[in-house]
Amino acid sequence: MAPYMPLSICLIALSLCIAAASAFAPSEESRAATVSPLKALAAPPIAHVGPTDPRFDAFHARMEALPPQERARQALSLAIDGSIGAAGYVIRNAQGWRGRIESGNGLDTMIVTAMNSPRLEVRMAGFEVQLAEDGVEKTPGEVEHLIQRLQEDPRGVGPWMLWHLGVLGARGVDRERILAVLVATSHSESDELRRWAVESLNLYGSAGAIEPLLSVATNERSASIRERAFCGLAQSGTFQPADRHAAIPGLLAIAEDPRSVQQNIDWSYQALREITAIRDLPQQPMLWRERLQAMGLLIR
Repeated sequence: MAPYMPLSICLIALSLCIAAASAFAPSEESRAATVSPLKALAAPPIAHVGPTDPRFDAFHARMEALPPQERARQALSLAIDGSIGAAGYVIRNAQGWRGRIESGNGLDTMIVTAMNSPRLEVRMAGFEVQLAEDGVEKTPGEVEHLIQRLQEDPRGVGPWMLWHLGVLGARGVDRERILAVLVATSHSESDELRRWAVESLNLYGSAGAIEPLLSVATNERSASIRERAFCGLAQSGTFQPADRHAAIPGLLAIAEDPRSVQQNIDWSYQALREITAIRDLPQQPMLWRERLQAMGLLIR
């Protein structure tokens, strides 16, 4: 049987290609239009357990009468619309929908919309529903299964396996094992596997992925993959602000390095602007170093 790539993951791949094409483009308007759904990452990736609102309460009162497919779709729609309590409900209950929901009936579009939300909690809810739709368990045993499939058929199912590993890592499952696999795959001979390893490192998030992404940004031979690493450090993925701050010394080092190609220098400064909101400095390393030191952002 030919490997199956879920529609929502195919749509994610398309959106990532679009983002890579214009995220660091010279036009501020075109760049902002593409990147804005991937920004504003300060919201914590936790399930909401506080007060809800009338929209969610109305859904909750009748949810038992809904089939799982419709329950997942409506709950995710409410989360996307900012209904308090909806994202937490999805995060808590999605694993119970494994084997009970499937692609179709508007759910895939809802998943992609959630995963591009400016709110991290909503993005995590989208990840949870995608895992449930694909029948992926949040267990170390599932991680082992995905790694085995990656090793057995890297060119066939590799991108899908890597994406799921990145999401499972983002949800706190077997993180050290997953990080080691993603870092190793980022050195693959296959451009496609390296690209998806980088995307999955962006999804994985946290401080542990910063140095691997900086290494890709510095050493990767493909410009498009290097750009995805810079975008991940700057604005996409699941990093918290403190994680992005940890990337600042490495980004400045790339900008200062006389061996850096001009494109990497430009991307480094763009990433620094995105992370720090400093917009008034030219691309002069000494000026950036002085400002960042004054802001306390050059501590490694």
